[in-house]
Amino acid sequence: MPPRTSARRAASQASAGADAAASKSTASKPASTRRASSTATKRKAGDDEEEDVIEEKPKAAKGKAKSKVAKDEEDKKAHIASKPKAKGKAKAKVEADDEDSPLSELSDHEAGSGPKPPKKQKKSRARKDTAGGPDDSPFKPVSEDATADPSLPSNIGLPAEIQLEARPEGQIRIAAWNITSLKSAADKGMMRYIQAEDADILVLTETKVNETPIHPGLSAIYKHQYWGIGTKKGYAGTAILSKVKPIKITVGFPPETGKAADGEDAGQEEPELDTKGRIITAEFESLYLIGTYAVNAGEGLKSMPAKQHWQRLMAAHVASLDAKKPVVWCGDFNVAPSERDLAMANKKWNKSPGFTHIECDNHAKLLAGTATSDSKPFLDIWRELHPDAIGHYSFFGWRGQCRNKGIGWRLDSFIVSERFRERVKACEIRYEMYGPSDHIPVYCDIEGPL
Repeated sequence: MPPRTSARRAASQASAGADAAASKSTASKPASTRRASSTATKRKAGDDEEEDVIEEKPKAAKGKAKSKVAKDEEDKKAHIASKPKAKGKAKAKVEADDEDSPLSELSDHEAGSGPKPPKKQKKSRARKDTAGGPDDSPFKPVSEDATADPSLPSNIGLPAEIQLEARPEGQIRIAAWNITSLKSAADKGMMRYIQAEDADILVLTETKVNETPIHPGLSAIYKHQYWGIGTKKGYAGTAILSKVKPIKITVGFPPETGKAADGEDAGQEEPELDTKGRIITAEFESLYLIGTYAVNAGEGLKSMPAKQHWQRLMAAHVASLDAKKPVVWCGDFNVAPSERDLAMANKKWNKSPGFTHIECDNHAKLLAGTATSDSKPFLDIWRELHPDAIGHYSFFGWRGQCRNKGIGWRLDSFIVSERFRERVKACEIRYEMYGPSDHIPVYCDIEGPL
């Protein structure tokens, strides 16, 4: 057995060799890996724009230790100014935004009080040429971004008791609701609202059914049911459920609509433009009723071409119908018409789907009656009846506690032919009916008959 002192010397040498090897290995690793594992890693405090972005100490030159404090401070400042992107396992804490679905449903959704996303994250940013650019936009920047009106209900689930006022005698009530999924909404109490509302016509959107459903609760109220089912399973879907039998039902756009819009047939087979699951039209004696689940421009506005195509088709469709009878169009439009219709408008403009120059401008032209050569004016009847309302939303994304924080959008409404205005007696958002879906039902009372 070697002397104990020799053993200590050998162990010391082995340890020194291991340390040197570890040091060499660490130096050879990418900066992002050292940053994630280094005990010297720091988080920059007090900077909302860069909160939770990991920073590393400047690397010393090989074989030359930096001994001067001034030099260390200079290097550190230079490093902070450069703001390198972390590529390791370090995670930035990000509040979910309330864009849709969506509107995903863009990351479909953001809290004004929480930390802002680090600058390195660009998933919600869009190219100006895709969004339409701000130069001649109808958007007017607001001095202070709004959130939901604090006087309105902010419950997360349906109320324990639902008591709704009865509609006046002689009026027809039409309710529209994006239910996100028939199965999911039914499991969360959907029928409690539907039974309490007892609308004459119920328009459901984003049903996500793959075949005509048999729902005893719905069948007990609505004898006449028409379901628009998309070609892609578990995607989109619209329905008109009525106590009054319509003259005719059309699912999707008729071929002539596509030709009128842009000289081609409507793209039924396109996933984003799966019009069989996005639009359903009922003809009644005195009006046409349209229910839609509009195309979402998508995260990063990747589906903007499909959204533009959709808006052209809709403009042609409503113009064609309006030439015959007044139109009542309801559902999820997947567009915030103005800065009054969503929270954090300044931040979302030309970045979030549903609030871009292209979408808002096309929507405004449809309302103004200038979308096509045959168009006549239409009214967003909820806005017509509530001209000064701010912070009244019909959609609060489930992610990021948007309902609690008042981060919402007014995506759901009723649009009617201008000449139909006098027949509309009420149009309201059922603010407290949140829970079965991330959208809230909207109803419209019209002077009958249909």
